[in-house]
Amino acid sequence: MKLPRALAASLLACAAVAAVSAAPARAQTATGAHEVKKGEGLYAIAGKTGYKEVTRFQVVIGIYRANQDAFPDGNINVLREGQILRIPSREAVAAIAPAEAARLWQSLTARPAPPPAPVAAVVAKPPKPPVALPPGREEAMRRYREGLALERRGDDQGALKAFVESGEAGYGLAQRKLGQIYDKGNSAVQRDYQASLRWYQKAREQGVEIDKPVQRMTAK
Repeated sequence: MKLPRALAASLLACAAVAAVSAAPARAQTATGAHEVKKGEGLYAIAGKTGYKEVTRFQVVIGIYRANQDAFPDGNINVLREGQILRIPSREAVAAIAPAEAARLWQSLTARPAPPPAPVAAVVAKPPKPPVALPPGREEAMRRYREGLALERRGDDQGALKAFVESGEAGYGLAQRKLGQIYDKGNSAVQRDYQASLRWYQKAREQGVEIDKPVQRMTAK
């Protein structure tokens, strides 16, 4: 027996709605770290998380609270290029009430940026030497970025070599990347849970958050 056209269309529409509702949310609970780029502010960084169903203010306040040490005296206008910010999960961000986030954002942005040093003070005192990165740190960061570029081009072997050099130099983001690679394996290396755990632990010691605790049982 054929259904009337109107009833059939209604059933198809209901099925489509149910399918969309049942689809799992993706990429909304990612956590990690973000390296501050030149001229980048907290509001712009919050927009790059891609979190859905939360306001930009909630993301901003979540990042602010997760990185109190990056904001001396609570001033959000003091981010520096090269700083590594911890990015909280979407669940942590969503736990902040939207109204509270908006209120805190207004309060934080009301504070002016630190004024430049008076000309007289600069002349009277010798200039401070630029803050140098620890030995090998800059090179480790460069090799990490090279590894990401090689990985995007499909060169797993070259990317692995770059990540290992960067990770052995103590760069936390490269160490976390190696933990992820060894956890799953790729065309350059076989899956190795023990190696994955070691690299994840090194990354944690550098203050880099790991998406989910990795717990494996070794074979007896």
